[in-house]
Amino acid sequence: MSYRLLCISEQYAKPIPAIRVEVCLEGNSKTIAPFLRKVTLSDIQKSGISTSNELISLLNHAGLSTQPFRIPHRLLENPLVQHVIICHPYNFVESAPKGSIKKGQIKLPSNNQTDKIKIGRLIGGELYISNINSWHHNLQVRLRYADALSSFYPTFSSLPFVTSDNKLFQRDYDAESSLLSKLGDSYDATTATLNLDEPDTQQLQEFVNNGWTLYVPNQEQKLSKAYAHREPSGIIWFSTEDISSSEFAQQLLDGYLNSRNYHESDGHITIFQRKDAEKSDDKTTIKLLGGTTDVLQLYQENVPLSSSERQFIKDTINKKILATLRTYQEDGVFWLQQQRKNHHGCLLADEMGLGKTLQVIAHLCCLDVQVQHLIIAPTSLIYNWQNEILRFAPQLMPQLTLVSYDMLRIHLENYINHHYDTIIIDEAQIVKNRQTKKYQAISKLDCKHKIILTGTPIENSIEELWSHFMILMPPLKSLYQRLHRLGVQTQPETYISITSKLLKPFILRREKQVVLSDLPERIEKIIFIELTDQERKNYQNIHTAILQAFATGLSGRLSSIALEGLLRLRQACIPSKFPVAIDYIDAFRSEGHQVLVFSQFVTALHQMESKLQEAGIRFVTLYGDTRDRKTPVERFQSDSSITVFLISLKAGGVGLNLTSADRVILLDDWWNPAVEDQAMGRSHRIGQKKNVLALRLVCKDTVEEKILLLQDRKRQTTELFNTTNEHLSLEDLKALID
Repeated sequence: MSYRLLCISEQYAKPIPAIRVEVCLEGNSKTIAPFLRKVTLSDIQKSGISTSNELISLLNHAGLSTQPFRIPHRLLENPLVQHVIICHPYNFVESAPKGSIKKGQIKLPSNNQTDKIKIGRLIGGELYISNINSWHHNLQVRLRYADALSSFYPTFSSLPFVTSDNKLFQRDYDAESSLLSKLGDSYDATTATLNLDEPDTQQLQEFVNNGWTLYVPNQEQKLSKAYAHREPSGIIWFSTEDISSSEFAQQLLDGYLNSRNYHESDGHITIFQRKDAEKSDDKTTIKLLGGTTDVLQLYQENVPLSSSERQFIKDTINKKILATLRTYQEDGVFWLQQQRKNHHGCLLADEMGLGKTLQVIAHLCCLDVQVQHLIIAPTSLIYNWQNEILRFAPQLMPQLTLVSYDMLRIHLENYINHHYDTIIIDEAQIVKNRQTKKYQAISKLDCKHKIILTGTPIENSIEELWSHFMILMPPLKSLYQRLHRLGVQTQPETYISITSKLLKPFILRREKQVVLSDLPERIEKIIFIELTDQERKNYQNIHTAILQAFATGLSGRLSSIALEGLLRLRQACIPSKFPVAIDYIDAFRSEGHQVLVFSQFVTALHQMESKLQEAGIRFVTLYGDTRDRKTPVERFQSDSSITVFLISLKAGGVGLNLTSADRVILLDDWWNPAVEDQAMGRSHRIGQKKNVLALRLVCKDTVEEKILLLQDRKRQTTELFNTTNEHLSLEDLKALID
């Protein structure tokens, strides 16, 4: 809405004419539009009015924030003020009260002001929150002078201002510039507003310390001063109450769980940055969430290992483990021991290739030799465990029972009545679904302590992590249910953050690039491939059919249609990659490198077998139906004349150590970066002496390019423990197949 300001001289006023300012709508009519008597100076300022800003400054300096806008006689005596009024383009005269108003020249008496006007005292600035829902955006900036009738817009004006005792002063340009400079880059001089990148109460406190006062709108749409408070934890918050509130911790948690950075109650407003809830003591958070006694017990202060306990662990490792542990591995054993001491379950989530198995073996060697332990692992990893135990601690074997997930489920009666000291659950992502019989079987086992091992604690959903902890520490189920009753799961970012806060005390996660400074570099390259004309035609035909099916399909089937379509489009890209892959493999062979080739499609790998045979290149394979995993792995690791290992992503996701290879080819990409990290982690791990080169083969102008973009976006979303935490949504699928 655009306004026009009219200066009206009341000629009937004695002894000198009075000047008032009226507001009407901007228009092209020659007649005067109806006056708008409820418009405030703030409304005018926000409207982007095209008339002289000097007249707006004059109203501001006169202390006129609401109508009627009558210029004080004291100001009318000033020559600068007279100049602003006389030069205003919309001047009118009124000869009698309620008389007709006519356009005309305003005449003002000669001014008698000869004394130089003194500079007023700038006492500080004011920040007005416009919208409590987004308080860090669009804070209005004003300046306050001693005895001034109102605060001033920060655009400097040389016009005088009138004080409460009817004196005139000028504004202090240097003092204003200095004060405004303390707002930094967040201040926008053109709009006189302050915009913080995110809710930041610490920055607000710095402003307050530098002479700014904060005001918030209350329920009556009036303004209340906000006072700064500081918690012992370092959390800074503001409230319209001058004294600290004992309810602040609950207010902060409520805001955190409901994605709000403020709280309103009993006419008072509190503003904070909700992410500060993560600084709160875990036990306090659990209490505020209504945690049960057994849950609260889990969050008591940890009792650390004593120096004698640590020395015992070191001595035991040196005596019983036939290997030299790296520093981070020894730290991992200390962590397992401390968690056990405090009756906490453990999720050892070190990145693939960091030796989780060795750390657990060392931990078990530090326990009583009279107790029994149960190790649950995928069938394909049972022999890995046996080999590792015989290699590093053969004396431990009599204390161990090893069983696969399937055998445990089928023969549960053989294990359910036995009390174990420790149960180790390896590659626990296999039992992330609480509804499966495997999960339910494990939940029925009895033991003193549980350890879960996984390099990918979250593959798709935060729910998977909660599933792990309901096995590790069953009392946490009540905490999970409480969060769901509060509806936190409907706010993904908050749900991930609160889960991280609540569960991280029981998780140890290290990454290769952090703890293995001597690990060779992993270089990743994208090789773009052009489809041939016939391949492009086939691809387009499939794409058209999918779009038609998507447009006509029932809404309940859209996700399945989209997933099927995505599968077909990806498969259509693969034939063009075989010649390129063979060329790279042949070049790698001539340079003495061994190569891992991954694909999600076993049919593509079977085709690759034929291509390799035609080229005379030796290879081994590992697919989902491969019964004997040990033989191809050992052949590849020991025989350098075998150039290629063909592996399906499903079969190669766990338990493979293939450090003889230093080249990796991904025939097809998937949206979840964790899947590819698993593949490349087969060779880029402890024991690798060479730099690893990983090639992604991507067809140009296809769905594969979109998958790369989606991967980047997924990596930039909020993540927990360095893994993607979302399912592929229907919106993602639509974007990929459009």
